Amino acid sequence: MNKHTGGCLCGSVRFELNKEPDFAYGCHCRFCQKATGTAFRSGLRCQKSSVKFNDGEVKTYIYTSPEHGRSLNVKFCPTCATTVTVTIDRFPDIQVIMLGTLDDPSKIEIKTHMFTDERMHWLAFNDGDAIYPKHRINLDGTPATQSNIINKG
Repeated sequence: MNKHTGGCLCGSVRFELNKEPDFAYGCHCRFCQKATGTAFRSGLRCQKSSVKFNDGEVKTYIYTSPEHGRSLNVKFCPTCATTVTVTIDRFPDIQVIMLGTLDDPSKIEIKTHMFTDERMHWLAFNDGDAIYPKHRINLDGTPATQSNIINKG
């Protein structure tokens, strides 16, 4: 396993992964666009039990989705405002780590993209990427169908 460590911009909040992430993904939904101020959020899906945080203070912003009523808990450093992690009511054992907070994000490759029906029109994907119009897991827990997006360019 590659050792993954990271933290916020000012260094107050630090973490270490003691197990490889389940996978890395880009989420192109409007929540992630607005929450990050960018085109999409890039995250690592990890088991909560595999992430160890230091004692640095974090604040939590709780966002309740108008679509399904569940909460997304955005945890950020109160000093530098770096979003470090997100937990999601729908997946209580999952910890999402923001890819950009890793000390060496170059070790991670994103091959899964979700909510691509809300993506910026100028974004293209690599051949072989798993691309989903919405979440990769349907509300009933079954796997979602991948999209047939054809890159232009």
